[in-house]
Amino acid sequence: MPDDDSEGENGEDVNPGNPPSDLAGIQPDQSVRPFLAPDDSDLGTLRENGFTAGHVVPDGDMLPGAGAIAFYGGDSADDMVLEENPALFAQISTASGYVYPATDMAVIAKMRQLYREAERRKQLEAQYQQNPRGMRQPPQDPIHSALFPVLDGETPLAFYADDALSLHRILDLRQELGFPLMLAGLAESHELVDALTGVEAPLFLTLDLPEKPKRSAESDTTVADTTDQPGRYYDPDLQTPSQASMDEEEKNLELRHAMERQQYLETAATLHEAGLQFGFSTREATPGDVRDNLRTMIENGLPEETALSALTTRPASLLGLENRLGTVEEGKIANLVVTDGDYFDEDTEVQHTFVDGRLYDYTSDTEEGEVTGDVSAVVGTWSYTLETPQGDLEGTITIEGDQSGLEGTFTGPRGEEEDLQGISFDGTTLSFSVSSPQGTISISVTVEGDTFEGTASGDFGSFPITGERTSGPER
Repeated sequence: MPDDDSEGENGEDVNPGNPPSDLAGIQPDQSVRPFLAPDDSDLGTLRENGFTAGHVVPDGDMLPGAGAIAFYGGDSADDMVLEENPALFAQISTASGYVYPATDMAVIAKMRQLYREAERRKQLEAQYQQNPRGMRQPPQDPIHSALFPVLDGETPLAFYADDALSLHRILDLRQELGFPLMLAGLAESHELVDALTGVEAPLFLTLDLPEKPKRSAESDTTVADTTDQPGRYYDPDLQTPSQASMDEEEKNLELRHAMERQQYLETAATLHEAGLQFGFSTREATPGDVRDNLRTMIENGLPEETALSALTTRPASLLGLENRLGTVEEGKIANLVVTDGDYFDEDTEVQHTFVDGRLYDYTSDTEEGEVTGDVSAVVGTWSYTLETPQGDLEGTITIEGDQSGLEGTFTGPRGEEEDLQGISFDGTTLSFSVSSPQGTISISVTVEGDTFEGTASGDFGSFPITGERTSGPER
């Protein structure tokens, strides 16, 4: 969950070598509860893909705070929380603003310092409780106190790390300090299967996958054909003697990219073949891409039944929730997904998702292009903001027509216009598609007064879109 955009206690008098804890990214006493929002667009997209609950953590740097097992739905944050503080979230992430810890090794040193100091304070507190006479009251603060459950072995540090070097460093730190551990991310875990074997820690593999090489995917048919079997065509000894042969080197690098990418696509199968039990993590993954990425993992060797277990029974067991979640049984929490076919089939659609008994219905009686709601709620000009990893894109949407049908235009951030296709409106949900150079973009938003919020999906992924009506029919 994103943070509250606060800048921390910044100012001219900040000592960069010893900044305030929040500026240094050290907030283990922070809870994720204030940041939970059942109407978050990413959670809505995950729910539409059948996800009902997960371990949710606050965003931040090295120690952002405590997570929660949260339902992906409800009317408020209180409705969402199933279990608080199952783990403290941690990562090898440097502080923002050129303050300590500003390097990976500094983060590890700071982790070690915090842990050792928490041990000292806990020992002093135990001595004081046993016999306080003649002793000063031990120093107390919420940051070190938040680590006490970790010292007691009750709460794990949930480290997120994708690269192999960070994973090695985390495992070494754990061996040195002895804290209970949970590992998520693991994108490069195919490089350290032996190191993970025998590690007593729940594992959660990212559902984010690297994209195809753009040049081969978009422009060069010959390279696109060869990247299906990159090892057959890649030349590790290729040298470029002149400017004239740079195109050949570019193609060879493209093949190397494809070879490296293939290892990531096979990571889930590699972990499975090594006998490692894991669940999945959706952090860093585009919510609208997770089912496509699951299919890709299956196509690259992950058994379908293992993929299903990693979505259901395994994470429930790894998080200690098997008595409440993971299987469909009488008396368990009513988190259910109803599809019109095999969940992993490309043409299968989620029909209903139940979150703690609440029904989210994804079947609609409104066909594409059908208007059953009052068009005055959508006719007019809307300004929109599309959130993408490259930044926000802004433009306008114009809709006109009557109950017999709607038409309109979609104006992009550079002023380019495209006609809206297949506009439907049922009184709440407005849906349409737009053709673009990147392919067809499908947009579905929920209209509430003069604002809307929803998702734009296409070959590029699925991203949040919000809008506000700037002009409309006279009322």
